[in-house]
Amino acid sequence: MGEASNSAEVHRTGVCDPSGEERDGPRRGESNGPLIMTSDDHVMLPFEFLLKKKLEWSQDNVEYGKGNTSSFRRSWVPAVLACVLIYFALFVETSSATDSLVAKRYIAIFVTVFLVSAVPFAPDGPFKWPHPVFWRLLFCLSVLYQIGLTLLLFQTVDQSRQSLKYLDVSLGVPLSRKSYGENCTFWDPEHPERVLKKLWAECDIYWASHTLGFYFNALALRDYWLAHVLSVMFELVEYSLEHHIPEFQECWWDHWILDVVLCNSLGIWCGMKTLEYLNMRLYNWRSLWDVPVYPSKRTQVDWSRTWRFKRCLCVFAFIASLLIMELNAFYLKAVLWIPISHWLQTVRLVLYLVGGAVVSRRVYRYMDDPNCEYLGYETWMACLLVITEILIIVRSSSDLLQIPFPDHVLRCWIAGFVCLMAWAVWRFFLR
Repeated sequence: MGEASNSAEVHRTGVCDPSGEERDGPRRGESNGPLIMTSDDHVMLPFEFLLKKKLEWSQDNVEYGKGNTSSFRRSWVPAVLACVLIYFALFVETSSATDSLVAKRYIAIFVTVFLVSAVPFAPDGPFKWPHPVFWRLLFCLSVLYQIGLTLLLFQTVDQSRQSLKYLDVSLGVPLSRKSYGENCTFWDPEHPERVLKKLWAECDIYWASHTLGFYFNALALRDYWLAHVLSVMFELVEYSLEHHIPEFQECWWDHWILDVVLCNSLGIWCGMKTLEYLNMRLYNWRSLWDVPVYPSKRTQVDWSRTWRFKRCLCVFAFIASLLIMELNAFYLKAVLWIPISHWLQTVRLVLYLVGGAVVSRRVYRYMDDPNCEYLGYETWMACLLVITEILIIVRSSSDLLQIPFPDHVLRCWIAGFVCLMAWAVWRFFLR
């Protein structure tokens, strides 16, 4: 018995650093140095015992939302929620309140209870900053938005417009439309000062939305090339849908000088400089299809050419989904009579832009990392949101969508698609 205790005392101890490698700890009896786990009788535990315990706990696969939720599983969180519910149930009078106020109160209580109950079980995002709870909360808010869209989907267009009055009584009325395509004369040699006056006259909420929108787009996409592609493509889409959305009828200098050159480029530049200042990793979406080509020994063909072509098509599909997401805001405005400057549009924009950082990270890693085998819950939720918005637009604006496209628009898009596919075939199979 005495020999066993002596052997335990002289047994070598060690400490694991964050990399998992072992390093020698201080000798027994030394007070300086890193902290060593001790037992109740102040005898230093051997390294093998500590490693065994570490392996046991690392193999415990019981997860609560795939992350540390100890701060949410504490008893004080439901206790505070219970106190709030008791206060509203016993001390707040609801009989004399208006229908709108009662509806807002019901919605606020429902949202609060849902978030407190769902956040502990929501999946973790790919980022740890500012806090994992922030990305869980964002995912739960997207679920709430999906619930709201589903309720609107199964109503008539008039019922959907009137139901939005419970959120804001100013909604549910037809919108006035502003034309941006009148008097497109940009330069007058006799009065050159009118250029600045014309630019200032066109300054409205769309300027700020373009700049801030592409600032957050740059933060999410982290690539100059893809951000500028979206900037140019959205202006081409505006040209193509002028017969649907009157706000898209702009002058040529409004499209290319104010939007692309000034607002969008400024937002992209500021966003990329912010990423560089924060020393964050940048993406290179064009490099996703620039992978080495390895000839197959069996078939004597370059088997990876098809793989590269598929990755290129995935990037194109990602760009198309981003354009559709931005277009949905204007179609929802026209269908449900929600102004672009309304706080509902702002909340939707913030949800998509901040959530876009998560989706962009998931998609880029899935395409770039061979070890990544899933896109993540956030990506599928974003797809579901976009699809539901499209269904609402199609269901509620059949008259608007039945307006035929001009012939020159159809010819241009068909020619552009053919040229794009021809370039892809030449780039990945013929060159």
